[in-house]
Amino acid sequence: MNARRVTASRERVDAGRIGRAGRMTPWRMALLGAALVAVPACSGSSADTAVVPSASATVAGSPPSIPPSAGFLAIGDFGTGGKAQRRVARAMKRWSSGRRVDAVVTTGDNVYPDGSPDRFRNVLTKPYSGLKAPLWAALGNHDVQAGHGAAQLNALKLPTPPFAKRLENAEFLFLDANRDFPEQAGWLDRRLTAPGPRLRVVVFHQPAWSCSLHGSTPAVDKYWVPILERHRVALVLNGHDHNYQRFVSPNGVTYVVTGGGGAGLYPIKYGCPGLPRRAAARKRHHFVAVQITGDDTLSLAAIGPKGHTFDWSVITR
Repeated sequence: MNARRVTASRERVDAGRIGRAGRMTPWRMALLGAALVAVPACSGSSADTAVVPSASATVAGSPPSIPPSAGFLAIGDFGTGGKAQRRVARAMKRWSSGRRVDAVVTTGDNVYPDGSPDRFRNVLTKPYSGLKAPLWAALGNHDVQAGHGAAQLNALKLPTPPFAKRLENAEFLFLDANRDFPEQAGWLDRRLTAPGPRLRVVVFHQPAWSCSLHGSTPAVDKYWVPILERHRVALVLNGHDHNYQRFVSPNGVTYVVTGGGGAGLYPIKYGCPGLPRRAAARKRHHFVAVQITGDDTLSLAAIGPKGHTFDWSVITR
């Protein structure tokens, strides 16, 4: 096994409004340190080391120079009860030590194979109980296919989607991409039109944009993406394809597929037509950590089971 050093390349997410350079804060040092560690590169199908197409970490923007006011972790396609889920959950707990974790946000397929309530404790709540943060869940196709979606939401004390949640300086809007796209589009537009924080995060399972096994979701692209773009939301979190992808639209909206929480991984594809620019992609189990700074900045890091940061972006509004 050879070791390759991760290199950092820079790109713009929000031209002209990217974060300030600032001093070397603990958050900045943690991200930069993780991005510059030696990442193992070896042959075979190891989920942690299979990177596509290279081992370079992607870096966008500069971290803020003040401590975060809130933070959350995001995972998707995780609830198998298997080794990969446990490894990611342990990495989340290690990362959270000394950092802000005010919620755990899921992008769906929380309970495999069919959302059965007898698996809620072992695969949905117990693995993340050490984080001591509420679980805010979107429903995936596996969660609802046997009719258990309402039971899962009830177990987590969540309302039927669409619904909204708040952290300091950020609003989260949860949609159900399994049904009723036009009706939820109206709700989404009304919520984004109403007064609220600059930082809006929209969460649902089937992705707006993806170049992988499932690919983009036509109904989402037809009914929801125009609203997301018109209101220029800060971040859209999806799952369904079991890997990591980050897209940035010409209007500066960041779309992240985070489907590497524990289920078997899917290959990354290339050359899919009609998608916005894909800034990063990895076939790797992972979670996403987001820190909220002030009223206008999200710092996003994608982190593998060994604690390596392989993608990092700063989003400002």
